[in-house]
Amino acid sequence: MTSPSARDSIRGIEHVGITVPNHEEAIAFFKAAFDAEVLFSLTDKSREPLTHEDLGPKNGLRKGTAIVAVSMLRLQNGPNVEVFEIDRPGGRPDQGISDYGISHFSVTVDDIEAATQAFADAGGTLLEGPYDLGDQEEGPGNKGQFGQAPWGLLIEFEQLPAPMDYDGQPEAKRWLPEPDPKAEEV
Repeated sequence: MTSPSARDSIRGIEHVGITVPNHEEAIAFFKAAFDAEVLFSLTDKSREPLTHEDLGPKNGLRKGTAIVAVSMLRLQNGPNVEVFEIDRPGGRPDQGISDYGISHFSVTVDDIEAATQAFADAGGTLLEGPYDLGDQEEGPGNKGQFGQAPWGLLIEFEQLPAPMDYDGQPEAKRWLPEPDPKAEEV
């Protein structure tokens, strides 16, 4: 009997966790910028925090810290976003592509102008763009732009109506969210 491979077992990314300086402000930003919906909150500031003693051995929560608020958000058709507020966070909120760790996440959009405008209206800061994508992502209408959330998180927007080019002949193709069927009903 052979054991299952990772390829047979892994379905894909279910959520990305983000630590923010203020949970309520971040939730309001994600709702305004992305029409995100809160699915549930494991704790909030009206309840007891989740401590290192409770979670540290399970998720690496640093000794002497606690999670004071955490919520799972749905951002349309793709991975969920889990938003944490830690009572004594470490690191820097403005880490980016030049730093170790996850530097950003990207959202696929149908209308980059409308999506980035909503982001800016919600309090995000847009970087240069939108710009035409190049290399393997080049194609008619393929555009990108980065922005920073109010606390410094880098978020990328990609409009990708044209197909991708690939190196070699990979079996896998880049996963892109399908259009939201609810949007087509309008």
